[in-house]
Amino acid sequence: MNEQPLRGFESSQTVPLIELNNVWRTFITGGDVRVDALKSLSLSIHAGEFVAIVGASGSGKSTLMNILGCLDRPTAGEYHFAGRDVSSLDADALAQLRREAFGFVFQSYNLLPTATAEENVEIPAVYA
Repeated sequence: MNEQPLRGFESSQTVPLIELNNVWRTFITGGDVRVDALKSLSLSIHAGEFVAIVGASGSGKSTLMNILGCLDRPTAGEYHFAGRDVSSLDADALAQLRREAFGFVFQSYNLLPTATAEENVEIPAVYA
């Protein structure tokens, strides 16, 4: 497949690579209980910065990473990647962004037992 690079996502020293403004992620549980996993979170990360996300169990780390990796969307607030509003991207553009800009190692990684380690790593590229 010969795709063009995702235009508009070029790195800049002045524009943060990742920027969250007043981001909320709210879940409604089975008993109609509201759970705010992220509350009014603002964050800027520039290209080349090293950032660690740490916190207690249930503090919203996985929720934050799912939003940053475009696997989930915030309930409210803004997420910009390299200056572009992620909420304006359709499913194809989000898939292209995930493919070109992010790498994932999941907590429950679910490797295929019949595949080698190399094959398990190659599988996402096959389906991208």
